[in-house]
Amino acid sequence: MSDGFTLDMLGIPSSWNRGTGDWMGVAAVMKRGETVEVIQEVGSTLWRNSLPEKHCLYWDGGNLLPIKGRIWISFTQRRFAPESVLPKVQWHPRVLWIGIGCQAGTSRELIETAIAQVCRAYHLAEGAIAGIATIDAKSGEIGLLELCRSRNWPLKTFAADVLSSVEVPNPSNVVAKTVGTPSVAEAAALCAIAQIVTAHQQQETQISINHLRFSQCIWASHSLLVPKKVFRSEKMPGSVTIAVAVCPIDYPT
Repeated sequence: MSDGFTLDMLGIPSSWNRGTGDWMGVAAVMKRGETVEVIQEVGSTLWRNSLPEKHCLYWDGGNLLPIKGRIWISFTQRRFAPESVLPKVQWHPRVLWIGIGCQAGTSRELIETAIAQVCRAYHLAEGAIAGIATIDAKSGEIGLLELCRSRNWPLKTFAADVLSSVEVPNPSNVVAKTVGTPSVAEAAALCAIAQIVTAHQQQETQISINHLRFSQCIWASHSLLVPKKVFRSEKMPGSVTIAVAVCPIDYPT
């Protein structure tokens, strides 16, 4: 028995976004005290510390009872079969950083459309997007600013010399001659997660930034989910390059 423990009582971080699924079905399973399996692929696990002594959630294969519901915690946009008898829901921690390079005057609509297309193609949940990263020369780009403001996404910008120090899979000599770095989208996405990892490590251990400064970049080089993709449209001005990286630490609100 779960002593009335319900889905709404989970101490899920406020920055996580609800995804699709049968929320009423999973809530009913939990209310009855039946077994719900939790599959967590990303995000903080501190919410588990707030669970009551008697609860119906299990993870890491610690349950032998029949599973009556499932909770996914990931950046993946899953499609659940409507005919499934097992109710499922998904939470999306904010762990995805979208690196963007764009021509001057690129519209918000084109940038937003490009991000949506990448997310669909790679089965990424837009609810898992933490923010946008780009070169500091684009800090005043109207399309980017409008998009970030409308979606409540932070915009992180980095100097060309910082971006040029990051190893990426698809550097461009043409881009390097134009903006001073062989990569904007890929390098900016990786720099965003490296910055967050560094800040977290400093907070947790109080280690000097000089000791951490590019140890995280070795790790970050393995964190690029989507290499750069270029988008153009005859109906919308400009062009935009998109890359996506995943951070091990979810971004708070």
